[in-house]
Amino acid sequence: MTETQCAGTCAADDDLRVIVDSHARRLDRLEDDVDTLKSGQSGAMMEKLISVEAQGQRERNRAMEASDTRKALTDLTKQIAEHTGAQKRQNELKEQELRAVRIRGEKFKIWGTVIGIIATLGGMVGGTLLSSQTWDDWAFGSVHFLHRHPHMDDGPQETGQHDRP
Repeated sequence: MTETQCAGTCAADDDLRVIVDSHARRLDRLEDDVDTLKSGQSGAMMEKLISVEAQGQRERNRAMEASDTRKALTDLTKQIAEHTGAQKRQNELKEQELRAVRIRGEKFKIWGTVIGIIATLGGMVGGTLLSSQTWDDWAFGSVHFLHRHPHMDDGPQETGQHDRP
């Protein structure tokens, strides 16, 4: 502004330059302060972002560990179930073998009893039939060493004396 344009008292051009320079320095300082604040905020924001990212990574790691643990537990449960199933099957097979052995033993007992009864009855019948003198003479009459009859003499014998061959 020129002096002719001023309505009142105007400052000299040198005075205005000093004021403008002073304002420019103040603006520069304010811009520096704003830049410092912005960089500080940016640094703080960056630190917060890094912290949040690290926390997120830790949570992802925990989730993966939990997932791995669940998978390992599931696999272990399956293995235990398979092992238990295999043991159960082995026990069933052993029980079947024991049942077969018991049945076989019981069959032997039954047949042994039946054969024993038949042999006893046969012995009883044979003993009864063969004890008869008729059957004995008929079956073994010709075998002299089995059948010895005392020789009877026509004469009187003293009591207690028998002929012995």
